[in-house]
Amino acid sequence: MEEKLVNALAEALEMDASIIKPEETFRDYENYSSLTELSMLAMLDSEFGIELEMKDYNKLKTVADLIALVSSR
Repeated sequence: MEEKLVNALAEALEMDASIIKPEETFRDYENYSSLTELSMLAMLDSEFGIELEMKDYNKLKTVADLIALVSSR
């Protein structure tokens, strides 16, 4: 599950998955934009069945937060 999420995040950010680390803030990646945000929300819904409102998504800070969210569902 974690690998699938990291690969999806890497695809949304157009970067290599090996660069993404759990402790890093995903919004700090150079390619992160509002378009990436929409991609992430759509990916969480389509790939993992997780529908989030923007206010809940904004509470997530690190890659580990995303992993925990996906693992908990």
